[in-house]
Amino acid sequence: MPPNYEQIKKKLHTALKLGGFMVRREFCALIVDKFLEQRIDLDNKHYLDNCIKNLCTSLENQCLIDQSIEREHIERALEVCLNSGYDRNETVINVISAFEFPKFAYNVDRKQYFLSGHKPKLLSSPTSKTQLFLDRYTAILQRTKRNFQQKITEDNSVKLELQTVDYLLTLSYVSLNHTLILGSLLQVSEGKYYLEDPTGIVQLDLSHAVYYGGLFVENSFVLVNGHYEDRIIKVSTIILPPGEEYQNSRPLFNKLNYFGGQSLTPLKDSIKLKDHLQRNRGASLMFFSNVWLDHPETFEKLETLFNGFNPNPPVAFVFMGNFMSECYSSEKMDTLRKLFKQLAELINQFTNLVTHSHFIFVPGLEDPCTSYVVPRLPMPSVVTEEMTKTIHDNVIFTTNPCRIQYCTKEITVFRADILPKLLQASLHKPSKAELADNLTRTIISQGHLAPLPLNALTVHWDFDHALSLYPLPDLVVIGDKAESYQGKYKGCQLMNPGSFCESGFQFKAYTPFSDKIEDCIL
Repeated sequence: MPPNYEQIKKKLHTALKLGGFMVRREFCALIVDKFLEQRIDLDNKHYLDNCIKNLCTSLENQCLIDQSIEREHIERALEVCLNSGYDRNETVINVISAFEFPKFAYNVDRKQYFLSGHKPKLLSSPTSKTQLFLDRYTAILQRTKRNFQQKITEDNSVKLELQTVDYLLTLSYVSLNHTLILGSLLQVSEGKYYLEDPTGIVQLDLSHAVYYGGLFVENSFVLVNGHYEDRIIKVSTIILPPGEEYQNSRPLFNKLNYFGGQSLTPLKDSIKLKDHLQRNRGASLMFFSNVWLDHPETFEKLETLFNGFNPNPPVAFVFMGNFMSECYSSEKMDTLRKLFKQLAELINQFTNLVTHSHFIFVPGLEDPCTSYVVPRLPMPSVVTEEMTKTIHDNVIFTTNPCRIQYCTKEITVFRADILPKLLQASLHKPSKAELADNLTRTIISQGHLAPLPLNALTVHWDFDHALSLYPLPDLVVIGDKAESYQGKYKGCQLMNPGSFCESGFQFKAYTPFSDKIEDCIL
């Protein structure tokens, strides 16, 4: 206990009293003890005054002026004070596990999303598979209706009508000139495609169809028009549903935190976090994919990387798997454990990075644990425990996918080979120059990280919402084995950093303040 302990207590009591707060002396002792426990230099007048100012601000925010102040109010205020003036839920950076993403249900009557009362399970019931597609359809339907209405309002000459499949089934023939049907593509037998929605199913003749701006695969939702006759739509045009910018989607969630995390409201609205972002304009995050720790050059390149960033540490290094070049097998578990231990020892040599940067690890589909099913659990602790012990608080082994909140920016990270799978299954193959734009439009218009048949990428039915992109985040990072790419649609950026070990040790840097993405290479 410092010799001026009583003097500091008295100063604190007087300062709080002048601020309009009647705090009992025992609580002043509690505050000073907490400051000492956190190793705050109470002899530093400027630092102590700043702490007292943050305490008063927090007590004001609790509306406690001229009211009785109890222990819980002091503990809450201390929490804010010791986090540089931020509420405990106003995290500067937070990594959110896929199994903690909030699940919402759309209320058709009120045209709002509400938290779902259904608790998702890994071993879900058969009805969950049907519900998965109904939820995707509902999300796309309500925003497509809104988009159509907006176009008609802006231009009275536009005549657009959205119909369901059962509308066609009541007719013998009709020309769909200004009418579009929304549904999911379904392949019943080889080369025989249907359009399905909750009201019915109708066969498609795609022999003369023109495809616009996307990749069209089974189970993806599309808008079609053409000529309906003899219970078949002879499709003339097939397009993706319209995407929707963040500001248009946001009102549907009211004040609910749609992104995840401890806060009850979205941190995108936080004035303090906006201010923090403004004051840290140069802060950046580094993204890597396919970081093979058993590659002969990987550790040499990572040492060069860490050495270069040590003087000016980024906010985070985000490493995506696979973390070994060969498919996982049980005998390689020990090898992987040793490789992570070696990586921890390397990182530990750079004190500045260990103190100021976060190291986030997102597993690939071939890394140990629940392979080839998403969302995917974090790397098993038997592999990661040595690294966790060495680097302590700033290493995070998370799920695939995961979400990263940095200040007011929202980032979704997913490690899967999406582009090759979409190209393999697509009815229409765009040119190489159009690939990045087509992929970006497909993922954002579908509002889903993996708009693929379930046999192409297995999804836990009850956790399909973890792959949802609604409302759109600021950045979607897809760790793909394909060449590096990036695109932007409806205000949302999408990028693939490229395979680190296969593309000449390439990665991407993202600066949240400016939303700038840069290509980097070692």
